Amino acid sequence: MTNNPYSNGHTSTTDAASALSASLDEADIHHGFAHQLEEPVQIKGFAVTYDRKFNLGNFESLNPAITIWVKTRVPEGTAFDLSDCKERVRRMARENVRRQWQQLQGNKEVVFLGFQPPAKGGEDPIFIRTVSVSLVYKVNLGNYQSITPGYTDWADLRHVSHSPGELHMALDRMWQGLWQNTWDEISRAQGNGSTGAFFGLPVIEVEDLTTTSAGSVQAVSRPNGRMATANGSR
Repeated sequence: MTNNPYSNGHTSTTDAASALSASLDEADIHHGFAHQLEEPVQIKGFAVTYDRKFNLGNFESLNPAITIWVKTRVPEGTAFDLSDCKERVRRMARENVRRQWQQLQGNKEVVFLGFQPPAKGGEDPIFIRTVSVSLVYKVNLGNYQSITPGYTDWADLRHVSHSPGELHMALDRMWQGLWQNTWDEISRAQGNGSTGAFFGLPVIEVEDLTTTSAGSVQAVSRPNGRMATANGSR
């Protein structure tokens, strides 16, 4: 026996733990039982931010960015494919940013700005909660002068997160609003005056199929770009 001056003739704590572990392992093997490891982390949501600066030459640059806040809809303790969820949100963020550069280049390619459904199908375990988009555009005015207008909008998009198409339209309107503000500032700085653009969310062209006894309902524009009917219905 090894003479341990700190043991006082008793078994050390380390020896006791080792003996207990060996005893448990032997009991598990004997009874055909194995301990199941549980995931100690429960993801409630996450956010993805994508920010890219495009060098346009002539001391000009475009810097679009997007942040997407995501919430889970699965019950407590339910497993889901977090890797697939994050990859789809990352892809969505990249496409939104890339589209702004393409638009500035005059590229007419159709780019989907919404959220792709799970690759394996079924109900999506996550949904888009809030989105923030920002646009910073540096323009060379000549004579060692430049202007760098920048705008950011936040929006709660839960009400359209169930529909990829509606989410795409909502994001497209948000980006358009930023561009309208940006172009107006650049026009003013260049001495061309205001563009006269509408600085809110662009109005969605929607055909109203409802009818009343008085005839068709006429749609009118509201300040934030939504549509409201003349008789007060929404």
